[in-house]
Amino acid sequence: MATEDNFIVAIELGSSKVTGLVGRKQPDGAIQILASIQEPSASFIRKGRINNLNKMTSCATLIKEKLEKTLKKTISGCYVGVGGMGMHTVENTVVRHFPDKMLITNEVVDGIRDNNLQSQPGEREILEAVQQEYKLGAQTQLDPVGIQAEGIEGHFLNIVTNRRVREDIYTCFREAGLQVIDLPITFLALADQMLTGPEKRSGCVFVDMGAETTSVAVFKNNLLRHLAVIPLGGDNITRDIASLQIEHREAEQLKREYGKAYYEADDESHAPISLEDGRSVKYDDFSGLVQARLEEIIENVNEQIKCSKLDKSQLIGGLIITGGASRLKGMEEAFRKVTNIEKISFIKRVSTQLRLAQHLQNFNKEGDYNATIALIDKGEINCCGGELGAEAPTIFNREEEEKRRREQETRTAADAAEKQRLEEEKLRLEEERKQQEAEEAERQRKQEERERKKREAREKRSRFFGKIKNMIGSLVNDDREEE
Repeated sequence: MATEDNFIVAIELGSSKVTGLVGRKQPDGAIQILASIQEPSASFIRKGRINNLNKMTSCATLIKEKLEKTLKKTISGCYVGVGGMGMHTVENTVVRHFPDKMLITNEVVDGIRDNNLQSQPGEREILEAVQQEYKLGAQTQLDPVGIQAEGIEGHFLNIVTNRRVREDIYTCFREAGLQVIDLPITFLALADQMLTGPEKRSGCVFVDMGAETTSVAVFKNNLLRHLAVIPLGGDNITRDIASLQIEHREAEQLKREYGKAYYEADDESHAPISLEDGRSVKYDDFSGLVQARLEEIIENVNEQIKCSKLDKSQLIGGLIITGGASRLKGMEEAFRKVTNIEKISFIKRVSTQLRLAQHLQNFNKEGDYNATIALIDKGEINCCGGELGAEAPTIFNREEEEKRRREQETRTAADAAEKQRLEEEKLRLEEERKQQEAEEAERQRKQEERERKKREAREKRSRFFGKIKNMIGSLVNDDREEE
């Protein structure tokens, strides 16, 4: 229900800026924008990942304070989008065999899913597991419950990242006094906003070109088939231009004004580009830098498309591209040249209807808040903590704090119990697997023993009839000699 004390807070950790947004969901699906803030992040976020926890904590604290001042409400929690360099998909298969044909139940499927979630060792952590399909003998099913089979094979696409990513986010926001309610994958939240059902069903490639990273996702039959984050983005182009001994701010401005993704040197003549210090740069030299870097980025995108194992003829929905770095002139021609995909479209803003106050009519005009709008759409839990500055009795604060502490202890205990349950389930499944292997080996041994006895019996009969044949042959020869 849309009330003054009910709103969602979303925070996006971008490589160039951290964006905070507060919105209230409306019954008709629109989002009423209540407050927004952006703070620079280049000094503590690198390629979408936190690399200075103290600075990130200070930024989160500042964002919380500014949003609360605008809202005149306290913020108790938030949704923080996760992404960045290193996030990618890993295929995994979980197999279970049964001694006899049995009915597949929800419990069997849940056990397979749990087993999949325990499959990622070391420093990587599964952020989300995307169910692909189940194989039951010769059958392939999306929902195997209710089918009889002698075994089941679950195929999953796990979205993984470094374990430190989650830990660092929780640490910084806890220190800033903000509870992290959930960590949605920003890129997938954005895909849900920008892609249509027919595009996901018929097959498409979604590309988000950011400042320091370019994210790629491939969809087919309404399922994610591949995802990767390439550690290259628009800032790489800016730094290449700055290598011409141009200050970074001016290089960024020149990129936006003169940058062209697809450029043929002999197409037309261009005047040199004048710089602020009075120097000039040949247009061909400038464009060569921009085009070379963009070709590298697009070639990496093309390689990720190949990793999906889908032929481009299966991607009927084509390429859907968004992000600030995608707005250079000639981008469509550049993508078509490298990927050989004809259908290419660009999306600047999410399609969600926004309710805006008069002074916010230009809000998200450039798409800067696309990701946080998508994250708010994913949010379900109220983030409002009450009136700002309201003096509550000390006993109430203590009771609330004690209640939260007990809830946290309960969650911790529940997590530990769940972890133990999963470990026990894993051991049980391993024992079942070993038992099934032993039974299979015994069955195979008995089968081989039966085959051996049959073979020996055939050989014995063959020798017996061979002797009879020889005896008959001898008798015939003896009769012939007597004649």
